[in-house]
Amino acid sequence: MVDRNTSSSFNRFIGQQPPKDCLDRLPNDILLDCVMSDLDVLDIIRLRQVSKLYYELTHHAALWKRLLQTTTLHLPPVPPTSRYTPPKMTGMEAERMVCRAYSLHQNWERKYPRCIRQWEFEAHHRVLEMTLLPGGRYLIASVSDLQGQKYAIVVYAMDAVGSARAIAKTDTDTKAYDIRAKYVTVKGQKSIAIAYLRRDYHHKSDKRKAHQGLLPNASHYSTYHDIDPDIKFRHECVAISARLPALEALTDLSWDLDPAQFLEEAKKLPPPFESLVQITSGPAHRLMCPDIEEIFDSAYLAVAKYPNDIVFKRLDGGPCGVLTCMPIPAYAQYTHVIKAIRLLPAESSVFIVREVDTPRASPPHCPIYSFEKYSVIPAGPKKITQTYVSDECMLAEDIGQLSHVHIADPNVPPRDDDSILGKLRGSGDEPPLPHPLTIYGRRVNEEGFVLVRFFAQRFVYEYPPTPPSAGASNWRRKPHSPLRRRVTYQYPLTHNDLFEKDSHLNENVRVLLGVIRPLLVYTPWDNITDAPPILDVQPWIDRGMHLPYAIHDGNVVAPILSRRRQAAFANAPWEGQRATALAWDETIGRLVISRADGDGLIVYEFAHAPRHDNDGRRLPLPLKDIPNPDVFNRPNNDVLSIMEDS
Repeated sequence: MVDRNTSSSFNRFIGQQPPKDCLDRLPNDILLDCVMSDLDVLDIIRLRQVSKLYYELTHHAALWKRLLQTTTLHLPPVPPTSRYTPPKMTGMEAERMVCRAYSLHQNWERKYPRCIRQWEFEAHHRVLEMTLLPGGRYLIASVSDLQGQKYAIVVYAMDAVGSARAIAKTDTDTKAYDIRAKYVTVKGQKSIAIAYLRRDYHHKSDKRKAHQGLLPNASHYSTYHDIDPDIKFRHECVAISARLPALEALTDLSWDLDPAQFLEEAKKLPPPFESLVQITSGPAHRLMCPDIEEIFDSAYLAVAKYPNDIVFKRLDGGPCGVLTCMPIPAYAQYTHVIKAIRLLPAESSVFIVREVDTPRASPPHCPIYSFEKYSVIPAGPKKITQTYVSDECMLAEDIGQLSHVHIADPNVPPRDDDSILGKLRGSGDEPPLPHPLTIYGRRVNEEGFVLVRFFAQRFVYEYPPTPPSAGASNWRRKPHSPLRRRVTYQYPLTHNDLFEKDSHLNENVRVLLGVIRPLLVYTPWDNITDAPPILDVQPWIDRGMHLPYAIHDGNVVAPILSRRRQAAFANAPWEGQRATALAWDETIGRLVISRADGDGLIVYEFAHAPRHDNDGRRLPLPLKDIPNPDVFNRPNNDVLSIMEDS
């Protein structure tokens, strides 16, 4: 229990006996459990500036773990392991989650959001492409050596003590691109499943010529812009897993270790990577748009094969399934090509966007785009090949010609989530309200972008009760059990919202995907190099998307859409920066840019978060030992002990 005689501890913090009527005379547990329990995040941050006593108490782990479990804010995701539960989380980890959620929301509500902090770290490689796991804990990067001859996938721990650093690496034969990473359970282990594409020369003679310098390196061809090389390529989709326990152990290694010592310690730990899937295809059927989700209680990989095939593969092993999408009946005579795909776990279906090349006179060179859904082919004892017509289809005309089409990740939570977020979601009949299915297209005939949203709809299924057991006499039979009820959310293609936005004629626009907070990156229209200079980065803000989701008429899940606007940031520290790769995490407001003139990664933070120095001490002032155990009142008013802040 708490020692009520705390006058000596107060003297330690404020240097003298507090006045008789001062709030400081209250015991620390009363201040934490009774007074501060009525304060919101901003009040606590303001209270922190009052005195050394409140600086210490407002860093208390119990305070932030309580806020973490009671807040109504949309918390950023964390890895789905028990490490991120209140008994095992540090106070800093809890404070980081709450502060990021609060400050990012406030920042995006400003007329001009601003970059709050900029920092940089060495990648020790040339980063070619990268993606951030939601929540910002890990960054997955496709890298090469500085000479551009060797290629690899590298995992960086972004919130490690001291600074971000590389913790795991696995080699690839050529450049990895179109990286997709997802928290899933693979072979019974919590992991990050990573899927990527790569390509190499199809003929061995061309590979020999490339080694002799007679042909360019196959990895030097652009993977963002369309190319039409005379040389034929072989395409490959690879899926690997990085086990979360191994990554966490590597992250926890001491910051003071030099690279040689780090490698020596890392060799003592289990290897983090495991190869899962390898799908190959010839020159006529290039692979596109890999995606990973948990469907049928297993992690699945889906990858599109030009022009109209989708390959499904269970990451736990087994044969694949191949779905061939039939042409739309009204346009069966025209060429159909898949542009993007996204798995929908709640429906066990795959959503696709296809381009239909119709020779229409007006507007010129303007194809039709179809938005379709197909059922996923489940894994079986042998390979399955099927041809289907779409279950649902919506056509979009006169939206221009789209060079790039992407579907934002709706951030479906992992099926088996042992973190605090899994506990907060609970195991009730009502799943969390899903984000809209959001599609972005870059328009080229009139430079700009196209935004299409499909809103989810709530469906309630009533299952018949369990019948009484047969053979029992009537007076001994148990009464019928109540109806079983199941609630699910699906995306009917009838509930949609389409918007088009033009850009300046002398600028190309690239969308950094987000369901709620996408960014628009502008580069010169005539620069098609792999590191164009950044002219501007702007947020695309729809005020309605920031409001809490609700169920409206017809059980359609949608926010109240209000005035859309393309805002400007209050500051632009990235202006003129030449970037070889960009990554954006809308859940915590973190933008990462890879420098073209070196091996550095620049990180721009749009949300406040607590920080520590290289020794793990809090900034701006290190914390002292608080003379109060890490306790707080639960909703039932019992005072329980939890693990102290590490």
